[in-house]
Amino acid sequence: MDLFLIFILILCGALTNLISALFGIGGGVLIVPILHTLFPNMTIQMISATALTIVMGSALINLCYFYKLKIYINKKKLLLWSLCMIVGVQMGFYLSFNVSDNLIITVFILALLTLSIKTFFPFERKGQTHRSEPINDNFRGSFFCFFGGGIAGLTGIGGGSIMSPLLSQLPSINIKNVAVYTNYMMVIGGIGNLYGYLSKTPDFFIPNSFQLGYVNFSIVFIMVLSSFAMSFLSMKIRGILKDELANKLLGIILFLLALYMLILNWLK
Repeated sequence: MDLFLIFILILCGALTNLISALFGIGGGVLIVPILHTLFPNMTIQMISATALTIVMGSALINLCYFYKLKIYINKKKLLLWSLCMIVGVQMGFYLSFNVSDNLIITVFILALLTLSIKTFFPFERKGQTHRSEPINDNFRGSFFCFFGGGIAGLTGIGGGSIMSPLLSQLPSINIKNVAVYTNYMMVIGGIGNLYGYLSKTPDFFIPNSFQLGYVNFSIVFIMVLSSFAMSFLSMKIRGILKDELANKLLGIILFLLALYMLILNWLK
């Protein structure tokens, strides 16, 4: 990798941490298009594996800050939904090796377009605190996480990008705490998937880089370190950004990334 590629990866790592802290999404929506552009010879499975590993590293950094802030979350819901996400991620992971790259990219684009619309035009919720409908919430949350995990495992989006708009629709989850739930899920849900990627042997290796299985750890280390350097500023910005503005910005980002991937795939 040359200096220009390393510089782009550093910028991408910083942006990954920023959008993860602000919006609760893992950054895979940003990482996948960037890696697809910088390394066109990488298979979509390699891109997904590397993106999910970076997302886990960035999420761990954010969780350290969230822990210091002592933010309340429902641990039972988190455990249940994380387990459902793991099942979905595993199904998506195995499916990714049995379908074409074009189908995976199509699912990626459709998922981003759907999420951008749902995020930009959110449904109004009554009561955004811990007043809950535990049975309905548990069932709906479990379905959302299973579905979101499947899309994440298939495309490498990262899970948080899917779960953040979905969990924000649940009345028992405070909007301010969605990012905490999704960052936990990105770490828990990614562990099982990571083992699967590490145990497989790819057909392509990037020269002068450290790669284990489908994960290129040279890319991971560069982006996670730059993510760590950005984390303090990300938390400062998170404290002053209003919820309504954050939702609008997230919707715009998701739409632009979907449009970019559509154009990139069309030009290939």
